[in-house]
Amino acid sequence: MIGARRAAKIMVILGLVVAAGTAGAYGYRAWDPFAGARQHAAQVALAKTWGTPSALPAASTSATPAACVVPKSDIPVGQVFATIQIPAFGPAWKFTVIQGTTLTQLATGPGHILGTALPSQAGDTGIAAHDVTAGNPFLHLASLKTGDSVVVTTKQCVTTYRVYRAPYRVLYTDVSVLDPVGTKRTLTLVTCWPTEVLYFVTHRTIVQAEQISSVSR
Repeated sequence: MIGARRAAKIMVILGLVVAAGTAGAYGYRAWDPFAGARQHAAQVALAKTWGTPSALPAASTSATPAACVVPKSDIPVGQVFATIQIPAFGPAWKFTVIQGTTLTQLATGPGHILGTALPSQAGDTGIAAHDVTAGNPFLHLASLKTGDSVVVTTKQCVTTYRVYRAPYRVLYTDVSVLDPVGTKRTLTLVTCWPTEVLYFVTHRTIVQAEQISSVSR
């Protein structure tokens, strides 16, 4: 089990932005005309599955342990199961989160890294996304600042995280960024860097946040 989880992490760190090598950043910005439609369809389907999502809650300052926990059940790979919102990117910035991080899955939007915790669970929750395709979800990830919030909503919970470290970059081989931090409930966001390099991207931009609240949806 541990080996499989580590393998899943390695696969996403190594292969997150393979697609960027074929057209380059600016090509994808110009030639991904259906990204908005794919994301809209995913949000509509998710809303039908578990009702209208909650309005974006104000970030809590409480350090109280999570009051809501996602059941430890398997989510099928390829299933959209959550939404992610980053207020610093504006009120309209909202994407669904799909289970898995293959190119097909990331074409819809951000993907949950297999082998990491689910939102609100103990451990580290890994979410990866393209910077310059599929609607450019993590294009501005490196602009986040310490104290910014990230809200992940599932059928059961609305979980708020606070960025506790300035964005930084690691080699594509560094999977330690997805390791749990003691008993904390954390979130790691991953995308590629730099966007201008063709065929092979050597680094990943990393943003890490700590859970500050989790309430029933």
